[in-house]
Amino acid sequence: MQVSFDGRMPAQRQVTFTQNQLYQLFEAMKSIALTHIQYSSVYDRKPSYVSEDDQSIYDLCEAHGVDIAYSKDRIAFFKAVLDGMENPYA
Repeated sequence: MQVSFDGRMPAQRQVTFTQNQLYQLFEAMKSIALTHIQYSSVYDRKPSYVSEDDQSIYDLCEAHGVDIAYSKDRIAFFKAVLDGMENPYA
């Protein structure tokens, strides 16, 4: 996979990811998602503004009867979901 991006240098850069790097990136994103779901205070009580990503988490919990304000319920649900997601780069 190749991606292009504008870094700190004025020239656009292009990098190529190996299959192993894509695997590691996917696993890191799953871990980061679970950490956010576990430690973000936005789920303890719904603030007046909720980002689009966090609203998706609210919607998934509501659709599946998960008590989002109860961290054990929320974390168990998303841990099961993320553990069940096969890494497409394996």
